[in-house]
Amino acid sequence: MFDIDGVVTRASLLQLTVRELVARGKLEPGPGREIELMLHTFRQKSTEESYTNYMKGIVERIFSSMPGGLHSEEYDEIVDSVVKSAMQNTYVYTRELIATLKKNGFFLIAISGAELRPVSKFGRALGFDAWVGETTFQADKKGKLNGQMQILTQTKADILKAVIQKFDLEFKGSTAIGDMTSDIPVLEMVESPIVFNPNQELFKKARDNNWMIVIERKDMVYGMVKTGDEYVLKSVNA
Repeated sequence: MFDIDGVVTRASLLQLTVRELVARGKLEPGPGREIELMLHTFRQKSTEESYTNYMKGIVERIFSSMPGGLHSEEYDEIVDSVVKSAMQNTYVYTRELIATLKKNGFFLIAISGAELRPVSKFGRALGFDAWVGETTFQADKKGKLNGQMQILTQTKADILKAVIQKFDLEFKGSTAIGDMTSDIPVLEMVESPIVFNPNQELFKKARDNNWMIVIERKDMVYGMVKTGDEYVLKSVNA
């Protein structure tokens, strides 16, 4: 199981969507910067409990800055551009891990808080077997998106359990990779949790549980190896 934002992609799918809206003149640069700041602030302290209110606030801010709304066909074009950009800005480690796991017959699942359409297109492009976008934009009878949305209320762990049940999978040999506090319940479910570029709280959890920690900066990948009471960075791709 992979998270997407900040784990596979270097920028979140929602962040890339905001940038594309600004580039196309659908969203003014000022509100665009404010929304990106909201995204950054949330990622530093994300919890599953706060996710629903956070996403509602972000979407409301986007559409309140676009009084005319956004036609569904326009959004599809934006999604195409967002996914193309995301595919060109993936992390080396996770991209190679996806390829290795797929080659070895693993069933690949992506779960993301991003909107369903970019999650679906991105997941399909990378060869995932199943994907879930926790937010879905809804269109009115004229095909306009105006801020109405559906957000899954289940936790990421419950979503993963549902996917496992649907496809008759098992946890034997399972792995999951995440980067934020909200990923902890999923990481606790699998046999081989991987913590990737973690925030501070997740790092502490990984340290206490001896979970694998991977750090990637630019094109360098480091594994954090525990030596005594300390973690030491070891380059794995030099």
